[in-house]
Amino acid sequence: MTATQAPAVEATDVARDESTADLAGVLGSADHKVIGRLYVGAALMFGLASAVAGVLAGIDRIDGELGNTILATDTAPQVLSFHRLSVPLLCLIPALLGLAMIVVPLQVGARAIAFPRAAAASFWGWIVGAATFAAAFALNGGPGGGRSDAVDLWLTATALITASLLLGAVCVGATVLAARTRDMTLDRVPFFSWSMLCTTAIWLLTLPVLLAITVLLYVDHRFADTLFGAGGALDSHLDWINRAPQVYALAIPLLGGALDAVATASGRRFPNRGVAFTLIGAFAALGIGAFALPTLVPAAADQPVTKGMALLVVLPVLGLVGLVGTALKDAKPQITSGLVAGVVGLLVLLLATLVGAAVPFQSLLELQGTQWISAHSHLVTGAALIGLVGGLYHWSTKIVGLAGNEALGRTAPVLIGLGVVLVAAPEAVSGLVGDAEEAVNGLEVANVVSVVGAAVLLLGSAVAVAGLARRRHDDEPSDPWAGQTLEWATASPPSFDNFDGEVPAVDSAEPLLAVQSEEGDS
Repeated sequence: MTATQAPAVEATDVARDESTADLAGVLGSADHKVIGRLYVGAALMFGLASAVAGVLAGIDRIDGELGNTILATDTAPQVLSFHRLSVPLLCLIPALLGLAMIVVPLQVGARAIAFPRAAAASFWGWIVGAATFAAAFALNGGPGGGRSDAVDLWLTATALITASLLLGAVCVGATVLAARTRDMTLDRVPFFSWSMLCTTAIWLLTLPVLLAITVLLYVDHRFADTLFGAGGALDSHLDWINRAPQVYALAIPLLGGALDAVATASGRRFPNRGVAFTLIGAFAALGIGAFALPTLVPAAADQPVTKGMALLVVLPVLGLVGLVGTALKDAKPQITSGLVAGVVGLLVLLLATLVGAAVPFQSLLELQGTQWISAHSHLVTGAALIGLVGGLYHWSTKIVGLAGNEALGRTAPVLIGLGVVLVAAPEAVSGLVGDAEEAVNGLEVANVVSVVGAAVLLLGSAVAVAGLARRRHDDEPSDPWAGQTLEWATASPPSFDNFDGEVPAVDSAEPLLAVQSEEGDS
């Protein structure tokens, strides 16, 4: 592992006494913690809308066909398209980016996020784009919309969303690379910060492709409708962000968050840090999917590199599960919400990689265009959601200044994991019998199970939110877990400058562990 020394950055062009106590302060803030909270809160609201759309689509196809139960024939595909595209663009990517904007600067000992005004611009650009995206669907836009101007509006919103998320990714990645405190070499950064560096690198490589395709779709739809087709065909050119290998990029933060939570819960140094860093990096590299565009480059699915990536991606996750087992062995860990979410999320992700190993062999296994693809996508996004919940609970004192309800925090990941498996299992079964992706014929019972799974997933999400929605007390601990990394040396919630005094010295990857040992000895 290369030990890259970053300069000690006191970077911020923002006034040190900036206040966010009132609405004007929040709207004009460049404090990374405020921006991150806005990102997370708005993304969760859009996630709720996306989940409702998914449940409606699931109920509608209980009898095996979309547009035949509770939704009109022309409405059902639109609802399903909104669900598919909004999960990554309106929920998971912005929520994970918001969590990273809060936590990463604290973990690396930075006084502010890199390019704080750009980080604020990324949120406001995204929220405008997200609201426009939803409005376009409501106006009969979207990929299969009946109003041409509303379809153009949807494509414009998608481009704005993508550009804004790219800008936010630059801020987070640059913070890890260039804003680390003195003596924090790159091999000493916490696992979550490392995973976000890998994640933002993948997004910077792949989201520009999504942006370029969206621009081409807009030009073609507005002036020609000859290159990419019209109507629902537009959806197929963007849906690669939900498919292997690109969908794995959503789960990279889960890996770092899980390892940080495991190390904290065990109270010991995480073994084989270099191996863990390598495995996270390998998983990220195997999640580059901008070359495997099923509609533009259909031959990519049959290339040896695509098949090899699908098979190899199992190994990093399996290796990380083994490292977690080693870290917890004989450790008598605290059973924290972060630990439960990390373990459950890794297991769901491992299952997802096993299902995904069959995706490039669709023709051979007769899975082409079936529900098997949806099963894989749901498992990966479910694992990413579990990782998000775990991160919100693990760092809740830094995010909102209070500790979440641990009983609910331990329950929510289990419910979400159970729900996503119940959603995906019937889809995998229907894929094996050859049913088309938007319809599951002759398996009404399986469809009901899938809807029940969606309800359980929604229940788990509601439990997670309920556990965080509690009143702050004066005795809220700033470090409820005896954490090992720099974010636990800050107040809860942290001040504008993050660290009230000097940033603690960093002489290892666990700078606070030695302090805790000295206090215990005394």
